[in-house]
Amino acid sequence: MEPNWKPLESRLGSARCAGFMFMGRANGINQYKHGISRRYLFLDDEGHAYRTTASGAFRRIPFREALRRVEAPLKEIGESLRTPYDSGYIQRKDAALRAAGIDVLRIRIASEDSGC
Repeated sequence: MEPNWKPLESRLGSARCAGFMFMGRANGINQYKHGISRRYLFLDDEGHAYRTTASGAFRRIPFREALRRVEAPLKEIGESLRTPYDSGYIQRKDAALRAAGIDVLRIRIASEDSGC
């Protein structure tokens, strides 16, 4: 499936999309997961926001409410939507965890196509 970044970029601007991953699409809803907050932002093609219900259905909600769910954990750790979730961030996070005495284990899965 080809990622659809248009709804997210039209709502946030490209600079604030740095930490998101496109996770797929279901029932006309694009699913974006923020790599740092681990929270989802569900948007239709027009940029309307949704949340999932207990039954797994989507219910439309105000965009500001959906965005707060993603931003709240970021603010708690001093990050923002402009913080990229990249290898540099992951290295800093792992170093901070190790410094706090927490063991970090990363498992890398090589693709069959990579020749590894």
